[in-house]
Formats: sequence, structure tokens, C-alpha cells
Amino acid sequence: MNYKPEKKTLLLWRLRVSAAAVAAALVFFALCRYSRLFCIPAAAVLLVGVAAVFWYLPTFFSGLNIFVGKNSVVITCGVFVKTTRIMPFGRLVFAGGYSTPLARALKLKGVTFRAARGVLIIPEIGEDAADRLIFTLGGEKDD
Repeated sequence: MNYKPEKKTLLLWRLRVSAAAVAAALVFFALCRYSRLFCIPAAAVLLVGVAAVFWYLPTFFSGLNIFVGKNSVVITCGVFVKTTRIMPFGRLVFAGGYSTPLARALKLKGVTFRAARGVLIIPEIGEDAADRLIFTLGGEKDD
């Protein structure tokens, strides 16, 4: 079973990164009152924020693939360096969901898998898909 992030996931992350970049830039712009040199990091933060919102995030989420097989969960992601993470069901200790208020408003939910030696976090996907994924790994059947 394959899971891909929804377009709402990209919107959610764009809102998060935009808010963080604007907040950081506002701090630097407030410091420009004391020295004009603070305008350089303010502009740099805004430039990096724009690049992240319009290039990096769409590229990252288009390459994100979540595959649930018979014995494991396989996540492939990355922009500069492609990585594949495999979580075997036999080592799975905990599977749970998380949701922020903004994600809840967009009807999205993230999934966390914990094993004895690691954590695997899946970015927000649709609430139904996330619940189905958690219940599938828990051994429960959907009705």
C-alpha cells in the first residue's frame, strides 16, 4: 500500500516555513534600528524562506513515498541526498498519530513509529490514511 502526501500537506509546511522566516526576519529588521548590518541577515532569511517555500518543499514532498509492505514500512525521501528508511514490524514498539491545530484545520495527521533504537516520523497525510496506517500496523481491521 502506497501513501503520498496530499497537496494540503505542502500548504501546511509552506505556512509553517513562511511564518518562521517572517518572524526571524522581523527580529533582524527590528535590530536594523541599531545597526544597518542587521539588514543583511534579514534579507538572507527572507531569501532562504522564499527558496524553501517555492522550490525545496515542493521538491521534497513530490519525492516523498511511503510504502507499507507485508513486513515493514519503507519511506523514501530527500532532495539533495535520497534516503530510504525501513521500519520492520517485528521491531515496532509504538505507532501513534499527532496533529497540530493548523493540521487539524486542514484535516491532516502525522504518524510516528518507535522502535527500541529509533523513531520514524511521517509528515502529515490525510487523517483517514493516517488512521488506516496506524490500525493496520496495530493488527486491527478496518470496517
